[in-house]
Amino acid sequence: MLTYKHLGVKTFINASGTITTIGGSLMPQSVLEAMREAASDFVDLHELYVKAGRYLACMIGVEGAFISAGAASGMQLSAVACMTGNKIESVRNLPHTDGHKNEFVISRVDPHLYIHQGIEACGGKLVRVGSEAQVTTEQIIAGVGDKTAAVVHFLGKQTKEQLQEVIAGTRDRAVPVIVDAAAQLPPRSNLTELLSLGASLVVFSGGKGMRGPQCTGLVLGKQTFVEAVRLNASPYSAIGRGMKVGKEEILGLVTAVDLFLKGTDKQDIEKWERQAGRVLEILGSVQGVKMYVLRENQPVHPDFTPRAYLDLESEKAEKAVGLLRNGDPPIAVRKGPKGIIIDPMTLREGEEETVALILKEVLLRL
Repeated sequence: MLTYKHLGVKTFINASGTITTIGGSLMPQSVLEAMREAASDFVDLHELYVKAGRYLACMIGVEGAFISAGAASGMQLSAVACMTGNKIESVRNLPHTDGHKNEFVISRVDPHLYIHQGIEACGGKLVRVGSEAQVTTEQIIAGVGDKTAAVVHFLGKQTKEQLQEVIAGTRDRAVPVIVDAAAQLPPRSNLTELLSLGASLVVFSGGKGMRGPQCTGLVLGKQTFVEAVRLNASPYSAIGRGMKVGKEEILGLVTAVDLFLKGTDKQDIEKWERQAGRVLEILGSVQGVKMYVLRENQPVHPDFTPRAYLDLESEKAEKAVGLLRNGDPPIAVRKGPKGIIIDPMTLREGEEETVALILKEVLLRL
């Protein structure tokens, strides 16, 4: 069996969180087994997409569900769905959208420009509002016009309270609202609450908090909108054909969601808090370093995971991050606004001990 080692690629301990560029999260054994089982047979992909969606919608308690090729793909397809609806002719004409509602009110607060690019690549036109620092509800509502296909809301950078305000402000004009909630699981309540507030489509990453295949996303919403997403996606000959999700990933995500729903937020938080606390316990006191665990009002998003924070001068923090990444074993940690952040969400059981011991050696060398 070939491994990363054969390719000359180093593995590492991830104390940085569910970040896409370093692999998202790790899949449980039952998810891997489901994917292996799915790989052993042929199925009709159209049927699998539909029935997997129905199964997920029923399990979660929403009208419709669709498995996309990651959250970014889910956002792109959600935007497309708001332009075409279920009209096959409109689906076939993309990215040509002249004469259709094709404008998307979108804030500048989220730095992930690939969401902006993805919408534009499919024929959407962006009405950008606010600044990189903030956006007001009034600015969002003011951006809505006769050609608005939807409003895009970045949960995390924007609040649930603002989402409610935007939905209320656009309801009379029947403007859909798409929520990018890629990294906003847990809490598990987000799977249903955002739709209950009036959002039309909500998109989650499959490979972050739910610990499914990294190349999957979960689009939830009103059935008419989810059906429009499906018509624009693979395996149809549509603009989303290249955003393919294989039968293995579909079964993997269904299994991951099932497992995720059997767990609780309380169990997750208790585990992460214990691991974050254990890191600080082993570190003890290091001269010149302030250490603490934050549970709320954290300087980084999402903020549901208790994290260990070590306040360090920027230059020392940068050096520590590099030493850890190049150590044995290599460890990835996040550099925050005030120093180093240890995120236990992606730590295997017991890895907090290794992280703490090596981190202590590094701190004493600074």
